[in-house]
Amino acid sequence: MELFRKRRWKVAGSNERIPFFTCARPGRSLSSTGPVPDAIVHKWVKGQPGPNTTIVSLLGKKPTNEMSEFSFYSFHGQLDTNTRRKPSWQAWLDKHHKDRNIHVVEHPTIDFQPIPAAKLARIAEDITRLLAERTIVLVDSGGQTRTGTVCAHLSLTEDTRS
Repeated sequence: MELFRKRRWKVAGSNERIPFFTCARPGRSLSSTGPVPDAIVHKWVKGQPGPNTTIVSLLGKKPTNEMSEFSFYSFHGQLDTNTRRKPSWQAWLDKHHKDRNIHVVEHPTIDFQPIPAAKLARIAEDITRLLAERTIVLVDSGGQTRTGTVCAHLSLTEDTRS
C-alpha cells in the first residue's frame, strides 16, 4: 500500500479512537522530486482507510522555486487535451475512484514554511466539522512537518495502538 508515513491520531489524554490519519503525498516513498505515475496514485487511493474519506491536502508550493507540489501528477499539472484545463485532484478521483466517495479539501501551504495562524484556524475548523461525518486523511509532502503542526494545533497525539 503506498501510504508513506501513515499515522493514526487521537485526542490528547483520551483513549477514544477518532477517524483521523496523516500521511505523505502519493508517491513520496519513491522520490521527493520525481514524477508519480497514476498507477502509484491508484495504490495510494486504494490504501486509504476506507470509503467516505476526506483528504485534507496541505500541498501547495516548494519554497525555493515556488514549484507546485502537484507538478508530480497528471492532475493539477498537465493539460487535459479535451478541455484544455488542468484537472483537479478531486476531478481525477471522481473519474477513477468515484465508488470510494473520496472528497478533497485543499488548503495550499508552502513546504518547510510555518502555516499562517488564520489558515491554521481554517484548517482546524474544516477538520473538526468533517470528523463528525467522515474519515479524515491529512496530507503534506512528507507526512510530518505541516501535518504535525495541524495535529499539535488540534491537541492530537499519535495513536500507537495497532
